[in-house]
Amino acid sequence: MIIKKTLLVSVSVLFGCLFSINKAADDTDAGDKELLSKLFTVAYKCFKDADWGTCGEMITTKYDITQAKYKQCTCHMACAGEDLGMINASGQPEPAKFLEYVNRINNPGIKSQMQQIYDKCKNVKGVEKCDLAEQFAICAFKESPALKERMTTLIEMLVKMKPKSK
Repeated sequence: MIIKKTLLVSVSVLFGCLFSINKAADDTDAGDKELLSKLFTVAYKCFKDADWGTCGEMITTKYDITQAKYKQCTCHMACAGEDLGMINASGQPEPAKFLEYVNRINNPGIKSQMQQIYDKCKNVKGVEKCDLAEQFAICAFKESPALKERMTTLIEMLVKMKPKSK
């Protein structure tokens, strides 16, 4: 069994993290803010019921991909990919849609990172949509360590903000 190191990401959170924890956030123009707003709306919809503790394990540890508890995390990512049109109704990737979003980004640093992810990850395949989302996340974080760092910070903040169950 191959143990993979991966991170929780939805395509929307992938973009969102790059914008939201960007040191030059004050310089983000109106077009980037509009895109960011859309991405957060999708992320909220798709991740509102996420188990951040379990999904957080995917960011900070090596995990056994065969464990069922991680499936829900990858399916949240697939939901975001579908809502953004990056995964079609058949569960197949739509790389041109990802590139469309990349081309809409105005911040040069973020655009460069996302272009690199597109160039290296556009041919990622999966057995089904949740697997596709996971494989894309694995590729994206391999290609962008800065994204991994931002995602880790975001997940840590979300875990701290989530109310404790009684």
